Amino acid sequence: MMEPSDQHGGENRAAGMVNRLHVIGCGVLAVDLEAVAKRLGVDVSMQFLPEGLHRTPNELRRRLQEAIDEASSARRGDIIAIGYGVCGLGTVGIHARNVPLAIPRVHDCIALFLGSDAAYREQFAKYPGTYYISAGWVEGKTEPQSMRESAQQSDQDGAGVLGPTDLDFEKLLERHGRENAEAIRYFLNSWQRNYQRAAFIDTGASAGRRKYADIARAMADEFGWRYEELPGTGELLTKLLRVRQSTDEVLLVPPHHVTTYDPVNKGLKAVPVWETESARTDRTYTLVFDDGGQTTLREGERSVRLGLGIDAGGTYTDVVMYDSGRDQVVQKAKALTTKMDFTIGIGNALDQLDASRLARVDLVALSTTLATNAIVEGRGQKVGLLIMPPYGRYYPWHFTHRPLAVLEGKLEIDGTVMAPVNPDQVRRVARDMVDRERVGAFAVTGYASHNNPSHELEVKAILQDETNLSVTCGHDVSEGLSYRTRAVTAALNARIIPCLEALLDEAEISLRRRGIDAPVMVVKSDGSLESVRAARRRPIETILSGPAASVAGASYLARSTDAVVVDMGGTTTDTAMITNGVVRTCDDGASVGGFKTHVKALDMRTLGLGGDSLIACEKLELRIGPRRVAPVSWLASHHPRSAEALDWLERHLDNFDTSTRGMDLIALNGLDHALPLDEEESRVVELLSQRPFSVDELARRTDSLTWRFLPVTRLEEHHLIQRCGLTPTDLLHAMGRLNLWDAEAAGRLCDLFCRLMHLERNDFAERALRQVVRDLAVEVLKKQLDEQVDADAIDASPAAMALLENLLDGGAEGYRVRVALHRPVIGVGAPAHVFVPEAAAVLETDAIVPSHADVANAIGAITSSVLVHKQVEISPDEFGRYSLHGLASAPTFVSFEDAHQYAIDVLQQIVREAARQAGTSQTRVEIVVDDRIAPLADGGRIFIGRTLEARLSGCPDIARLGETR
Repeated sequence: MMEPSDQHGGENRAAGMVNRLHVIGCGVLAVDLEAVAKRLGVDVSMQFLPEGLHRTPNELRRRLQEAIDEASSARRGDIIAIGYGVCGLGTVGIHARNVPLAIPRVHDCIALFLGSDAAYREQFAKYPGTYYISAGWVEGKTEPQSMRESAQQSDQDGAGVLGPTDLDFEKLLERHGRENAEAIRYFLNSWQRNYQRAAFIDTGASAGRRKYADIARAMADEFGWRYEELPGTGELLTKLLRVRQSTDEVLLVPPHHVTTYDPVNKGLKAVPVWETESARTDRTYTLVFDDGGQTTLREGERSVRLGLGIDAGGTYTDVVMYDSGRDQVVQKAKALTTKMDFTIGIGNALDQLDASRLARVDLVALSTTLATNAIVEGRGQKVGLLIMPPYGRYYPWHFTHRPLAVLEGKLEIDGTVMAPVNPDQVRRVARDMVDRERVGAFAVTGYASHNNPSHELEVKAILQDETNLSVTCGHDVSEGLSYRTRAVTAALNARIIPCLEALLDEAEISLRRRGIDAPVMVVKSDGSLESVRAARRRPIETILSGPAASVAGASYLARSTDAVVVDMGGTTTDTAMITNGVVRTCDDGASVGGFKTHVKALDMRTLGLGGDSLIACEKLELRIGPRRVAPVSWLASHHPRSAEALDWLERHLDNFDTSTRGMDLIALNGLDHALPLDEEESRVVELLSQRPFSVDELARRTDSLTWRFLPVTRLEEHHLIQRCGLTPTDLLHAMGRLNLWDAEAAGRLCDLFCRLMHLERNDFAERALRQVVRDLAVEVLKKQLDEQVDADAIDASPAAMALLENLLDGGAEGYRVRVALHRPVIGVGAPAHVFVPEAAAVLETDAIVPSHADVANAIGAITSSVLVHKQVEISPDEFGRYSLHGLASAPTFVSFEDAHQYAIDVLQQIVREAARQAGTSQTRVEIVVDDRIAPLADGGRIFIGRTLEARLSGCPDIARLGETR
């Protein structure tokens, strides 16, 4: 990195104090550069390298650097102008020593003579097969890089050849004269060409322009091409000789900077050389800042002593009272989740706890699947999406969301403002969406808003002033680079805000009724906690809240730093990996309901296998899951007349010898609903109000052709009815290994299946439960394989499946496959103690089923930490300055050290304040510094950018009374 004196000197020269100019360029530019210099009357010395070096970019780079080093050492100019374009990347990696360099931002010399890359692209669009001639190319007997690339591509593609492969020189001599014939032979004899036009670029720099035009015309005549004369220009060369600072057309490389290729903008840019004494040899390191410990509690705050964890899962709602001081569970309870109203299930679980203790709770932590369900089911309010795409890169099919509007504000990728927001347009679009589309909220996302959120914030203020509706900004829910994914994330967030708000409002009312006057926090998808206030703004961050809480609970209970976590619930089994004490997260973002988001979530696998998975027999083949039903043992304990449905099945058992799906049982959840029913649905509900029925009996009672045509789909989706059946939970009841509900009913249904399968009860139950263990072992193995390959590819490989079957069967004649995991398997969830140890044994590893594993989700919720993070990137610009991306209104710095210190200071302020708002008094901040540095051919290094990610993690130890109301 440059010293201050050197940098200021470079700035002075760039600002206009230029007395002498030195040019190092390709020989083909000699004629034109000399003409431009003479016309401008500038003090310039010139040095031209041999023509054709672009054919060997490495040699061009070496020769050019040698010439730059010599000219810089001799101080031949205040600026060294480089007469080359990108030229096959031959000018990438060029090092400015103590004198700034000026380089045209063009591909090669065709664009230089035509005036710009845009002019060349315009010509290429008209006639891609054009052979260009200029005075410089003829005199230098060479050709531009792009023509060689085009010719080589034509050869590779097998394109038709319009040019000759072998020329008759005598005929050329006779037709065109010696000079023209020799030129034609040189240019065309060695290449197969796919040309359709010969064009002479007339820059007006040579008095002998006609002889060069004649060569181009002779080529066209000889090979039947079209001939044209194109007006050239010395405008770009003029700008090169006059440059004082970087522009869109000429790059000024400050002293001690190096050229690099920007693939986004497809051109050259300058980055500083990494040469300061403070540069570390390790590119990634961690800085730790602590301002002296925890802060003093303010008035109205108290430390958390007794916490309440609530997990509203897909099947069960778990509640746990946890004493943080003694690090122990005080009391726990479980109730069935009521999806038609989550708060009913929460209330049923809370009513099992000691009311006097509930009144002393300091903090409530909630995990829920509501956000996930809302997205999958398409629930929520209508959202108007407003986007500000980059120039020339918006297509309607990029976004499926409607209604959609494109706004005028534009940013560069680094956050530089290219076009301002048009307030009148925003107001007009807002009024139209509210009046015509009836939107209830807005989402606004702009390209590069992760670097500069100013446009989004301005639009948000206008929208709120105009409509008084909620607005979600893309930068507020995502720091990801893809602005399209950021837009989807923002729109989903805005859509589901009312869903989570309703749950939180109802949950808080339920808590207050039970004397719980404590703040509520919500588990995010990465397993950390956030305040209710934040969750209301960003409900999208809770989409995988439930599974995240279970993994957090497993990690906490088992105290293991390296393990596979298996959360086996009633509906699904989730597997995740803990490595070095950290639960791996999916940095690409979670996908939910077919929508790719930027939400950081735990990296886990999900299998439709649980304690309440439906057991079915299809043509004597046993199938378990993925459909979840309520166990028949539960049904019988809640509906006294369930035995009548089992009686009917017993009398008609012969109906189910090929499939047991008609034996599914349906019960009514309740008559209190607002769903409008048609005649057939009303008949079903009327019958179910009497008692539960099997679907086969219900079909006969309603005169349906078969149970498959029963009108129950909408009733199930809206939770008016509950489907029940035989589950692994029932088998455990039937075998006397579990005693939650009605074991007799479970045994009766199990015996019916045994008769159909021609098995004894124990044999049938063991076979089914063994299948659960096998499926679970395979899922754990796949989670391990996910670190290296696509584990699900096993299913499509007969060889892999044969090996897997051998493993699960304990070997076969001739060989035995063994797998020994190096990590233990932690099992949590109600059925974990039954299945996880046996699955771990198959994989020859230890199983850990900790105390309170059945309510690990709720424990994970209340024992999770607050985690806040913020990322800033420092990157150099073309003027030798350093910009900070990710901080609104951040200044630009001349000194890198000043930019670094500013970022460090601001990051600490931001994350500490965010952490305090989230509910922790922890002040220790860790900032991970990651430098992106590229090597140079001469052994040096260049600085691409520095990323600083600040993280603060702490227990939610501040209870703010009344803050979240």
